[in-house]
Amino acid sequence: MNEDPDRAVYGPDHCIGAAEKDAIDVLMVTDSLFRSQSLTERKKYVALVEKVRETNGDVKIFSSLHVSGERLRLLTGVAAILRFPCPELDEDDEDD
Repeated sequence: MNEDPDRAVYGPDHCIGAAEKDAIDVLMVTDSLFRSQSLTERKKYVALVEKVRETNGDVKIFSSLHVSGERLRLLTGVAAILRFPCPELDEDDEDD
């Protein structure tokens, strides 16, 4: 990741954008996102996981009770390692 930072993304918008491009190799999600009070929020993450699995990506769900899950939660709760760089995902942020 140090050599190619465009192959890692975090945050729901970036991860969803990468999933739409079939770019996610490994999706990392905290389990707390699936326990959200918001049904819409839960459905969003279930759809993301299903999309990644459809494209033969690997999904790792981290317990929010474990140190690794807690750290991921502090980084929005969702991150992905990409199959190929998607620098345009960062460009979308700059346009806002």
